[in-house]
Amino acid sequence: MVEIWVGLVVAVGYFHTDVFLAGQITPAQDRAISEKYGDLAGQGLGVVWVICFLVLWIRSRRLRSPPDTI
Repeated sequence: MVEIWVGLVVAVGYFHTDVFLAGQITPAQDRAISEKYGDLAGQGLGVVWVICFLVLWIRSRRLRSPPDTI
């Protein structure tokens, strides 16, 4: 899941800077935009880890509960 998030941010960042804005921005602007995408990827990693932790925690609690009997 983490790789998907980073890959998605990299793909969007590449398309935005190298395809959509090609020839319209300076190298300094390109670096600044790339840094923003890097920050977004880094912040998103924390969110992805929290979601994974919560999913695993909820699953483990379900496994601990006793099964229903008839």
